[in-house]
Amino acid sequence: MSVTAGVSEAALATRAKLRGGIGQTKHDDLGVARKDDPRLRRLAQTRAENREEVRADHRRVRQAEIISTEEEEAQEEADLLPVEEEDEVEEEDEEEEESEYETDSEDDMPGNITMIKPVFVPKAERDTVAERERLEAEEQALEELAKRKLEMRKIETKQIVVEEVRKDEEIRKNMLLQEANIGDVETDDEINEAEEYEVWKTREIARIKRERDAKEAMLREREEIEKLRNMTEQERREWERKNPKASSVQPKKKWNFMQKYYHKGAFFQADPDDEAGSVGTDGIFQRDFSAPTGEDRLDKSILPKVMQVKHFGRSGRTKWTHLVNEDTTDWSNPWTSNDPLREKYNKKMAGMNGPIEKPKGSKKMKDWET
Repeated sequence: MSVTAGVSEAALATRAKLRGGIGQTKHDDLGVARKDDPRLRRLAQTRAENREEVRADHRRVRQAEIISTEEEEAQEEADLLPVEEEDEVEEEDEEEEESEYETDSEDDMPGNITMIKPVFVPKAERDTVAERERLEAEEQALEELAKRKLEMRKIETKQIVVEEVRKDEEIRKNMLLQEANIGDVETDDEINEAEEYEVWKTREIARIKRERDAKEAMLREREEIEKLRNMTEQERREWERKNPKASSVQPKKKWNFMQKYYHKGAFFQADPDDEAGSVGTDGIFQRDFSAPTGEDRLDKSILPKVMQVKHFGRSGRTKWTHLVNEDTTDWSNPWTSNDPLREKYNKKMAGMNGPIEKPKGSKKMKDWET
């Protein structure tokens, strides 16, 4: 039972007490005969029954309400007070005019009960039983998921702890093994010291000799440069003829007939320009790159004339053997034609006329000379 139902019962009880008191003091001047009138007894009995039905209906309506406010309670009390006043007025009217008791009884019927005004609730805001159950199921599923995640994190944490402990144990064992094996390492630092000393002494002597030879060569080169500077041109040529220098440039060899050409390349052909000397030349770059290889080793000059071509017998081979054997003169060129226009043009070209004559000076130059 709600708070509203309790308040309603208290209000009805107070009203009944007030009615009883008023009934005892209001009609004291009336006679006993009037109080014993059967019509009045029936009317009073009917009113009592109607009041009980109104109270029962009122309790059912108020028990069905979910939310009750102070304004509704005040309105309910205000509605009950006029009913009491109407009852008192009706009793007075019945004493004066007993014929109107039927209309008074109809006003107290349950059909005149005040109903609550319906309030429209949008569909999106309606809280149905199915929606409530769905929300509860979703909330329960989320709670279960959170519990499973917590359990998984606990398991992962345990695994990480176990792995870290295992790694620490393995590192400790490895350190113990390394400390135990340090004494087992065999070093030959103290073995054959005399022999190692002799090998070092040989290396040191060779290094000193290299440095001395390099220094002497540098001094000889300086003396030679100074001597050449003091010589005349004829003496220098005579000295160079008697003391030829070895040159890295080798004379070109004659190539075979139809030999293929290979370029020696442009990289690693000069001395290194860095201190480490990591990108300098090498002896392999000084080899003869023009030497014949593969089919070029064969003498193709003894082959028939028709076979003295590149890629003989293959589709797409070149038309010409080489340009030395072919006449590439273009007779349609105006420079090769000997027509009057060409002859006139040749006369204007320098060196094409007779002997070179003294150029004729201008008039200004002649005036200046005189």
